[in-house]
Amino acid sequence: MLIHDDAAPQENHEDNAHIVRFYDDDALLMEEVAGFIDAALSIGGAGLVIATPEHAQALRAGLKHGDAAARLVFLDARATLERLMVAGQPDEGRFKAVIREAQARLGQHAGTLHAFGEMVALLCADGNYSAAIRLEQLWNALSEEVRFSLFCAYPWQAFPNAEFAAQFDQVCAEHQHACSHNPAGALHDVMGQPLHLARLERKAMALDAEVARRQEAERALQRREQELADFVENAAEGLHRVGADGTILWANKAELQMLGYRWEEYVGRHIAEFHVDADVIDGILATLCSGGTLIDQPARLRCKDGSVKHVLIHSNGCFEDGKLRYTRCFTRDATERHQRDEALARLERASAERERLIEELTSANRTKDEFLAMLGHELRNPLSPIVTALQLMRMRAEPSALREREIIERQVEHLVRLVDDLMDVARATRGQIELKSERGDIAAPLAKAVEMAGPLLEQRGHHLSVEVEQGMEWEGDPTRLAQVVSNLLTNAARYTDNGGAVTLSARRDGAGWLRIGVRDNGIGLAPEMLSQVFGLFFQGKRSVDRVEGGLGIGLALVKNIVELHGGTVEAHSAGPGCGSEFVVRLPVHAVAPASADEPAAAPPAPATGRRIMVVDDNVDAAETLGMLLGAYGHAVEVFHDPASALGAATRMRPDIAVLDIGLPVLDGYELGTRLRALLGEHPCRLIALSGYGQDADKARSEAAGFERHLVKPITPDQVARLAED
Repeated sequence: MLIHDDAAPQENHEDNAHIVRFYDDDALLMEEVAGFIDAALSIGGAGLVIATPEHAQALRAGLKHGDAAARLVFLDARATLERLMVAGQPDEGRFKAVIREAQARLGQHAGTLHAFGEMVALLCADGNYSAAIRLEQLWNALSEEVRFSLFCAYPWQAFPNAEFAAQFDQVCAEHQHACSHNPAGALHDVMGQPLHLARLERKAMALDAEVARRQEAERALQRREQELADFVENAAEGLHRVGADGTILWANKAELQMLGYRWEEYVGRHIAEFHVDADVIDGILATLCSGGTLIDQPARLRCKDGSVKHVLIHSNGCFEDGKLRYTRCFTRDATERHQRDEALARLERASAERERLIEELTSANRTKDEFLAMLGHELRNPLSPIVTALQLMRMRAEPSALREREIIERQVEHLVRLVDDLMDVARATRGQIELKSERGDIAAPLAKAVEMAGPLLEQRGHHLSVEVEQGMEWEGDPTRLAQVVSNLLTNAARYTDNGGAVTLSARRDGAGWLRIGVRDNGIGLAPEMLSQVFGLFFQGKRSVDRVEGGLGIGLALVKNIVELHGGTVEAHSAGPGCGSEFVVRLPVHAVAPASADEPAAAPPAPATGRRIMVVDDNVDAAETLGMLLGAYGHAVEVFHDPASALGAATRMRPDIAVLDIGLPVLDGYELGTRLRALLGEHPCRLIALSGYGQDADKARSEAAGFERHLVKPITPDQVARLAED
């Protein structure tokens, strides 16, 4: 229950009183608590203080009986509170344990126990009022077991306004005495019970706090209004207000400065006077009058100096009783943005045009590659029977046509090299050339290159000098290097008058590099040609008789192969008629990972007794290949269409089938599948024959079950190996 008299705590002499003091003066509170503790110590009693460090220090200084230390225990309020709490509420068992521990420290004493505690005030400061009430209830329950007087203290700020009236009443209800530092007085609640003046004091304080809060809010509102007015007036973005009839009511400095007008030249006039596009302002006003909002509305405003500003407008209307009073408009200068957008549009158009051109170039390049592949295929088809026929002529050793055969062999070899270059350049443009690196003396591939270019050099009567430094180890693809140097020598031979001088040199060029040079005293190069000479299909100025020959792909292939090795190639010439030099620089170690070639196997001994089926719609190619295979001792049957081959399969039961991939009606892949189905358990090795030799072509043949993929024209050595197990 609540005892309503307002006597000071030290004047209540009950041995079991529970007192609450509401305060706003710490010094006065500490003086009162010191008197309350001294009252117990003076009669031989004891004191228990559970306070904050600041209040504990003030109490020690204010006690008159501080020498009775054995009967006085101080506990830190926050630390003690933490020992009591479980899940946000004080635990009864822990509470009793803490108090009994403090009693044990006090020992035996003659008088009563006076305790001061402000753990409840800390709980209220934390916003945990329910825990504070629960702790008060635990103190009350303990008073049934232990006789003591408890002085509790709550700062008035714990109940700042009327919203905390219920918590205030709950606190009062858990105490026998409620005290304040104001003059005593009494009220009656609705139950007719007398109450202490503390309730009225709480209400008065709450009212004072609310009045103070409102006054501060009004002052803050005035400050904000002034700050907003200053902000709007001095904003970097243009602001103006327009009446419902379109009259400009107000504009800030930025708006006036942006357009170049003085206040009286802008404010008070109709907004449409400043818009370049009448339809735009009409649409803006119609939208705002209907309650719409404008965001990033582009417009053009007329400046005082006659120029035009591109702006973006944000605007909405202020309505009262459904009627438009005025509109608020934000104007942002978008001239730079407009210029940027125009530049971006031009850039996008240029980019689109560039993409179109790239697509056209890509398509043209793809068409060119496809043409080169098709050209190589078409050239290989007639070459195949020619090469095979030449081999038959060699095997027959007919002396009467020896000179003619040698001429044909040289020209066919030259034609094969041209076709190989065509195929290589097609692979190079697709990035499909792979290096097969070896380590060895660079003299070997250089000697091979001289051998390859030798016939043309001899035909033109050139004097070739070879200056190769001895003992130069190099890692790279020797076949490709021979191809590079052969092309450079052939190029020198073609563009040098008969009886000219050509020099091949090779030497070390600094740490880790080699230099290979091919120099001639031929027609030379104009300065503008030096940067173009490695372009695909590039050819210098030719004479009418086209003595130089060539397709203009050799140097492009040279550049690609050299760069694959991590090297460089350059052309040098003092000008027309002064000769040329092509210089290749290669790292000693190839950039591409080295992969050793498979060891070369000795040609197998000719096998006999094989039944071989040859299917090719090119009659000459099929017949000559059949004749050559027959010369090696095989039983050969030649067919020129898939249907005939399938009709004879079960009768012939071939051990090997050499199938042209590009057959009519049924291609070689389908023919191979059907042959195996017809032959059942009889083993038949499938050999693909094609003018296409890309990796993808070989992979497709392997996937179709072909054991080998031969590219036309096939060499005598390949023919000899056809029957190899």
